[in-house]
Amino acid sequence: MTQGLEDYQQQTQRFLHQGGQSLVNPEDIRKYVNRARRYIAIHCQCLRVLTPISGSIISANVTSEGSGYTNPSVVITPPDYPCGLPPYPLGQQATGSASMQAGKITAVQISFGGSSYFQPQLTIADPTGLGAVVTPNMSFLNATNQGQEVYPFSSINLAAFPGIGAIYMVKSVSIIYSNYRYSLPMYSFSTYQAKIRQYPFQYQYVPTIGSQFGQGSSGSFYLYPIPSTYYQMEWDCFCMPQDLLDFQSVEVIPQPWDDLIPYYAAHIGFLEMQNQNAARGMLALFDDMVHRYSAAARPGRVTNPYGRY
Repeated sequence: MTQGLEDYQQQTQRFLHQGGQSLVNPEDIRKYVNRARRYIAIHCQCLRVLTPISGSIISANVTSEGSGYTNPSVVITPPDYPCGLPPYPLGQQATGSASMQAGKITAVQISFGGSSYFQPQLTIADPTGLGAVVTPNMSFLNATNQGQEVYPFSSINLAAFPGIGAIYMVKSVSIIYSNYRYSLPMYSFSTYQAKIRQYPFQYQYVPTIGSQFGQGSSGSFYLYPIPSTYYQMEWDCFCMPQDLLDFQSVEVIPQPWDDLIPYYAAHIGFLEMQNQNAARGMLALFDDMVHRYSAAARPGRVTNPYGRY
């Protein structure tokens, strides 16, 4: 079971010989713990997410009320982009209902948003009415926008990943085009600037090349050709955690990496107390455990035992 703030604080206090909290403020220990969590997430690359390319219907707008409706029902198309994830790899059907006044559709309520939707269609079924138009509003999907070349890391909505704080690196980017997923070749921004993005805005098509500009959470990703329309875009991201604020905060540092947090937090604490020898000793213990855990969690693997690619 993954540990939490209380476990980290208690173990860090024991390492610092501060069970009585006489020299170190507990609030400072919380800060040490969160600094340690960020460092471990980056150093061990243990927080990794794929940005969503399908999602749920969260609401709907009636853009045309129509007329003549007597018994309207909302028809929603089946999930059109199965995510492949359990427990519903093929997605879940969304449902909704319509409100009517004087034969006109005034509102559509989404009672269940479903899952694995990319471009759902909502229609109003009724034997007498016609003309109503309903537009769905989706949960966050990572996708291109026509004419947009630059995509900041901070623009990614991470609400679907509780406890994840920020993206600090994008390892790969894949574009979904005509039911085909392909990964973009990535060039340094200097090469991208000098040799690739030759036409500032005139050339728009399906992106085939990418480049990262900037580093850390303020970084951004560039696409070329500049997108000509709305394409699904899947990022493989390394992330940092949100700070643990209290004992109910969600911990996303997975096992076994959560065992390392008190060691690095204690290292910071000893540095602040000007105990350099103890700080070096705790850092050496931390480094040794990182190497041991990494060797255990990342064993060698044969790509193909039959000798083919």
